[in-house]
Amino acid sequence: MVESARKEPGVLSYERFVTDDAKFVHVYERYADSAAALAHLQEFRKKFGDRFLSMVERTEFTVYGNPTDELRGLLGGFAAMYLKPFGDFEYWP
Repeated sequence: MVESARKEPGVLSYERFVTDDAKFVHVYERYADSAAALAHLQEFRKKFGDRFLSMVERTEFTVYGNPTDELRGLLGGFAAMYLKPFGDFEYWP
């Protein structure tokens, strides 16, 4: 999955973190924009979707930023929580 994501344009970060007891995995992904996130999700679904979903139980899905309606539509089945930027502050990339 990592090697595949590394080849995709617009994928800025693709990291996995696991607890000491290996019972909880946190997935952190960051994209240049909604178009890059959409392209990644479509490619991921095609290559890994069924196998990945058979191995994990998703408990939370948080989306940061201002995703497009198209991306929100694709994420609709994940019961995502959306967090937009707090105020008009300058953030670093």
